[in-house]
Amino acid sequence: MLNSVQLHGRLTAEPQYKDGQTPMVRFSLAVQRNFKNKDGNYDADFINCMAFGNRANMIAQYFHKGSEMIATGEWRTGSYTNQQGQKIYTNELNVNTVDFAGGKNSGNQNSNQQRNSQQGSYGGAQTVDVTDDELPF
Repeated sequence: MLNSVQLHGRLTAEPQYKDGQTPMVRFSLAVQRNFKNKDGNYDADFINCMAFGNRANMIAQYFHKGSEMIATGEWRTGSYTNQQGQKIYTNELNVNTVDFAGGKNSGNQNSNQQRNSQQGSYGGAQTVDVTDDELPF
């Protein structure tokens, strides 16, 4: 059996990063549907995602609200009982790999600069500001 999902979308908000023994990040991707609705517009699905370890560090550092991302991973379902005693079901993508997508203006650059200065570097690595023109891809 195979559980593999690939999504291409934009982050709906800043990733929620939690540092600890195993770093973790949660974020939501807006993924456009392949067909137009009755009004002639494309609808989107909002997919909850999570990642752990070095992948979480990388996402928190390089992806921000509005960034375009290709995420591949495993679909996870779960459930919990809320305070009212109702069983709530959850669905999210457990991210295994991410790729940059989109062009030079993808995401919010002011937010990127602010976040990089607040978070610093991860794992002893030094943060370096690089423009899209300097990337080899």
